[in-house]
Amino acid sequence: MVSNPAALIAAVAASVAVYAHGIVGQRWLTAQLRAVEMRPTPLSTRLFGEGDVSWRVFGVTWHVVTTVFAASALALYLTAFGALESRDLLRFIALVHAAFLGVGFVYIDKRPAAMLQPIPLVFVTVITAAAAFSWMSSGSV
Repeated sequence: MVSNPAALIAAVAASVAVYAHGIVGQRWLTAQLRAVEMRPTPLSTRLFGEGDVSWRVFGVTWHVVTTVFAASALALYLTAFGALESRDLLRFIALVHAAFLGVGFVYIDKRPAAMLQPIPLVFVTVITAAAAFSWMSSGSV
């Protein structure tokens, strides 16, 4: 039984972020990276080693963000069903999602028309819902 409906809404939003970022986004990123030739620079070779450095850095970073979405979704589901109660954790999750939203707005800054496209619109909707409902759910714990 759902003991925290706001946490459930935030969990669903975070789950959509996991799917959109981890599956749809990963396929898009992979296609984009394969379409260009990325050669390591002397600095990247010195710091990371030879070969497909850019590919690996982008891939690891992409999966780290997806993992944050998945971990927050799990914590939110546990909260929604009463297995976890931590006001501070819920507020931290809300702040992390708000920070992701802020980073997204920095990149969209010079292209406000991009907000009418499907991917930015889904991003803003899902991340805003996750942040807002995570914060709201913290008041019920």
